[in-house]
Amino acid sequence: MSFAVVRMQKMKSPDLKGMQFHNQRERESRTNPDIDPDRAHLNYDLLHQEKIDYNKQVKDIIESQKVSERKTRKDAVLVNELLVTSDRKFFDGLDPAEQKRFFEESYKLFSERYGNQNIAYATVHNDEKTPHMHLGVVPMRDGKLQGKNVFNRQELQWMQEEFPKHMQSLGFEVERGIASDRKHIEMSRFKALTLNEEINTLEKETAALRNALTASKKVDELQVSKPSLFDRNHVKLPIEDFEALKARAKATEAVESTIEAHEKRFDDMVDNVIASDRALDQEREKAERLQKENSQLKQENRELQKENTDLKSKLMVFMEFAKTQMSKFKEWQTERQQEKEQRRERNIARKRDQELER
Repeated sequence: MSFAVVRMQKMKSPDLKGMQFHNQRERESRTNPDIDPDRAHLNYDLLHQEKIDYNKQVKDIIESQKVSERKTRKDAVLVNELLVTSDRKFFDGLDPAEQKRFFEESYKLFSERYGNQNIAYATVHNDEKTPHMHLGVVPMRDGKLQGKNVFNRQELQWMQEEFPKHMQSLGFEVERGIASDRKHIEMSRFKALTLNEEINTLEKETAALRNALTASKKVDELQVSKPSLFDRNHVKLPIEDFEALKARAKATEAVESTIEAHEKRFDDMVDNVIASDRALDQEREKAERLQKENSQLKQENRELQKENTDLKSKLMVFMEFAKTQMSKFKEWQTERQQEKEQRRERNIARKRDQELER
């Protein structure tokens, strides 16, 4: 069975124009090689027949509902875009009408939950490798933009659990996607790589500081001596320049302090990398264990289905046998009743004959 996929992306004001260009194919994409321009005519929007201005559409939705006269913050999340899709195998098993019904039912579910008046667009793309829908939800509630409240952790969990169930009830063979184990693994890997990069940078900075420290310490070793024509091992240096060099050399204390701080940070980062690697291993082991358990459950399910099929087959045979035996029993019972009637009639006739003989 295929996985049902719902991903959410937050979009602020600067993001809307770019999303409009992408969703409505207003500009040729240079970053997405999967888009086939020859199939662009297969795209459609469940809300709009013509192209729209995303900024104007979103602004109209906000202005029509907001209760405050305050201007919307520039950094506010204006749209929570839901990407609704499944895998290629799932869509290959649907005819065009059923595929469209999949997106229509998805749109209906989310528009009823978040308010039909808050849906800015519902664009379906059929010109990429896998069909998908971009559903723009303006997170308005009680006259305010409330993205954090509308799409909180509980809501995101609801989407992952209830969306597949709802689509299953409508006849679509999809199931809940893999939980967040894979995400945890990727995040742990990302953190480990980031820490390694920082460690490399720190190592370079520390090496540079050590070189500076070594050079500075040599200044402290300078000695003042009277110039001599016969003493070429000493450099004649004005006392002012020497004092300046001495003062500069005192800065080595700050350099040493910085190096110590770098070394401490370096040690902390190494500990963090080790902890991240350990967490990564734990998440990987957990994912492997869950995958193994899932495989075992699927195998058990297949075996139970086979056993159920065998039991049904045996039950049918038994039912046919029972029907046959019941029919034979009824025939035997009828014959016995007839024989009983015949004996009773013979007894009556014999008694009548005996009475006549007397």
